[in-house]
Amino acid sequence: MNKDENKSLFLVIFTALTLLFSTTVTAAEQEESLTVVSLGDSITFGWNLEQPQTPPVQSENAFPFLIGNGNTEVLNVSYPGWTSTQLLEAIKTVKARQMLQQAETVTLSIGANDLLQAIELSKIIENQQPVDPEALQQKVTAATAQVYNNITEIITLIKEETDAPILLYSLYNPFGINDPIYGSIHTLGEMITNSVNSKVYSTIAAQQGVHYLDAYSAFNGKQQDYIIPGDIHPTISGQQALAQLATNRLNELIPITINPILSTVEETTEPVSISLEEIEHTIEIKWLTGEKTIADFVNEGNLVENNSFTVSENGVYTIYVKTALGESVYTFEISTITPKAEEPVEEEEPPVDVEQPEEEEPPSDTTDEDEAPAERPEKETQDEAPKVEKPKQTMVKSEHALPDTATSMYNILLTGLCFIGIGGGVLFNQRLRKSKVKQ
Repeated sequence: MNKDENKSLFLVIFTALTLLFSTTVTAAEQEESLTVVSLGDSITFGWNLEQPQTPPVQSENAFPFLIGNGNTEVLNVSYPGWTSTQLLEAIKTVKARQMLQQAETVTLSIGANDLLQAIELSKIIENQQPVDPEALQQKVTAATAQVYNNITEIITLIKEETDAPILLYSLYNPFGINDPIYGSIHTLGEMITNSVNSKVYSTIAAQQGVHYLDAYSAFNGKQQDYIIPGDIHPTISGQQALAQLATNRLNELIPITINPILSTVEETTEPVSISLEEIEHTIEIKWLTGEKTIADFVNEGNLVENNSFTVSENGVYTIYVKTALGESVYTFEISTITPKAEEPVEEEEPPVDVEQPEEEEPPSDTTDEDEAPAERPEKETQDEAPKVEKPKQTMVKSEHALPDTATSMYNILLTGLCFIGIGGGVLFNQRLRKSKVKQ
């Protein structure tokens, strides 16, 4: 088996392994997560972040998983040791093209291994001997041209499958100036990274309309924290720095637009409903009364369900939205709610009372013997319904007036007495006349 056949077999094995584990997603995969197709080498894969595994499995601490505060679903087309040529072959497969069709963003970090192999960095470190600048420059130039051509073709293939934004990472210098192990080759790293970033990555980004992410500046002077000691791969902090570059750019490309829609802008006595247009990759929406900042919503806020909420008072309100790409707030004011007019209070009718016995009038100073005391009716009708009390009428009394309780029975008795008196008088006169005749 010749050298080319060995290389092809090696590529097929790596491609198969990559696609086998390419559906790895974050532990808290959500419908709102951002689908990231990660193209690259060991940096994208997250090499040396955890204990070695056989076969290697992409680390969830690698930067593609950390974009947008970790709210990502990662489709992986990367593997430790890949050069730009191997990645180009990998994304030509049907499986990789299907992944690209699902992408909402594509990260591309490749080319470091092309240069490391070209300059034979391992021999330089092992020998600790000065290098021939002219020979080194020739190797760098040849590798740079190869990386340029491969990345250009890779981007062309990506664009055939998706319109998602492509984030192209530059190279960083893994050798810090004060590195106790590799400090002596810091200058060599500076020369290579600055040259290749200028001739390849920033140039391709401008030509192809992709988004250039400056990993070199993010790592410069921070290698002690961002690079694993004795290695060239990022620590978790370094991976977080790479993820933040992507998150910041995506926030610029896909800003969080909060556009509240009021149920009415006219004067109203009813509560006002506030609705929000659909926001992609939403994780949480809250609101508070008053003008607030993002920090105010860390432990506070009224949750918004179904993208709407209702307020019943005028005032200033703030809406908070958290998505897979970041957080944002929007403040607005409502001044159209008027209080309802108070309805007149209806006067209650006095309760209907059962007729109570009249109170006896205090005794009069009159000593007239002929004035008879008022008498009550002997009997009240039991079936008589309670009567509404009638206003009293003022009575003018005479000295010989009948009691106001008199009835027709008294009138009849009085008439009868008169007749008896008259009859008695007539009978008395007759007897008197008869006695006079006898005499």
